[in-house]
Amino acid sequence: MTRIRKKRFFSIGKEGPLPPFFLPIVAFVVWFLAILPYVTILRFDFYLSDQLIAAYYFISYLVLLFAWVLSGPTVAAVLSFLFSAVSLYIFLVTKEPAFLLELFFYAVFYLSAVSFLSSVQKKNNNRQIVKEKLTEDIHWTQAEASRKDVLKTALNKKIDRLMNLREFSEELKVVKDVQTASQRIVKEAYEILGKADACILYLVNESQQQLSLVAGQSSNDAIVKETNGTVFDQWVMKKAKGLLIADTANDFRFSAEPLTTASRPRSVCANPMMTGNKVLGVVSASAMKPGIFNTEDLRLLDIFSDLGSVTLKNLLLHARMEEMATHDGLTGLYLNRYFKERFSEEWRSADDRRGSFALIMMDVDFFKKCNDTYGHSAGDIVLKNIASIIRSCLDFKDCAARYGGEEFIVLLPDKNKKEAMAVAEQIRSKIEAHPFVFRRIKARTTVSLGVVAYPEKTGTDEALLRMADEALYRAKSLGRNRVCGDL
Repeated sequence: MTRIRKKRFFSIGKEGPLPPFFLPIVAFVVWFLAILPYVTILRFDFYLSDQLIAAYYFISYLVLLFAWVLSGPTVAAVLSFLFSAVSLYIFLVTKEPAFLLELFFYAVFYLSAVSFLSSVQKKNNNRQIVKEKLTEDIHWTQAEASRKDVLKTALNKKIDRLMNLREFSEELKVVKDVQTASQRIVKEAYEILGKADACILYLVNESQQQLSLVAGQSSNDAIVKETNGTVFDQWVMKKAKGLLIADTANDFRFSAEPLTTASRPRSVCANPMMTGNKVLGVVSASAMKPGIFNTEDLRLLDIFSDLGSVTLKNLLLHARMEEMATHDGLTGLYLNRYFKERFSEEWRSADDRRGSFALIMMDVDFFKKCNDTYGHSAGDIVLKNIASIIRSCLDFKDCAARYGGEEFIVLLPDKNKKEAMAVAEQIRSKIEAHPFVFRRIKARTTVSLGVVAYPEKTGTDEALLRMADEALYRAKSLGRNRVCGDL
């Protein structure tokens, strides 16, 4: 049970408690004044013991006593001052010493009240100082607790981010292709940053030394439209270092760049993906409002770049090795070995489902003469240009290969002979019209093409290849620069 501490003061007025000595002294004075008229030994020359005067003293001090108890020392001090003024006036008029003594008593009472008020005010001031200090300590403690909560929250977020990065790193290890890995990097960066309007990953095209969009994610699809990167992404690629911009409209490094569109971002956080001293790509986060990103976001993006660059480097190396194993280094078309495997699969599939396909075999007319006249480098230019024209005439599911030397072959799934003849004629006419430029000399060349279609012609896959070769030979024997599909 809580013990109740005894109060040191008797009663409470408006300004505070009464001092412990006050009531006994006042009570004694009142008692003395009450018995004064009846004590003969105290009768003097002045009328202090007169019953009327004693009664006046008695009543006035009772008034002062109750005024202090009920209304506080301030009211008592005011009344004692008024009583003193009245006594002084009566004394000056009557010249009666009794009123001078009364004035003395009132003055003592007044000074006691003022002294008590001063002590109470001092205590109140001290209490106010202590209260303000305690309030300040409470506010400081609350601010410190709030700061620690913020630090704790930030620490928990960092721990969560590190755990997510660990899981992200493990997930990247099982990804098998560049596109999937790039999309995974972008998605994770977009989600962990949490405040970007768009997050984009570009890879560097080594031959052209420019950025190429690989993957992107945004809250608005219209934002992801810079296929070659913004001026900020290109700056990161050239400088090979991170970039943090609070407001692109006020950044002096890009002040000369015009704001061409309303969709240009105001906040940018971008970082290069490095492999040694070489820039592999750029990861860029952007927002349409200024002041969105901070140095912590750039540091986090740098971690993503490091993790992603290792994975993408390995995947790109693997893809390049696969491409070297299946594609011709000069023309970029498939190799003969890969084409034959693909053709055998298509032949079996068409035979099982009673489908159709066509073959186009072609050869460059007088290619040896071109090499002898202009050199082998000119011959390489001719082969590259012809391969480019062939690709421009095909659908995504068609397959073109360098069959050997200056010979090319094309597989057209789900096409009949008429459609194949049209494709072959398109290739022939484009090559015939195309000027080949080498050593500031413009030259032209032609090709001869042979076409065979399944099921118009039947037989094994080897037999169909032989028929296409025979059709090509017939085109050459008829004068070259033509398409032949009749055997």
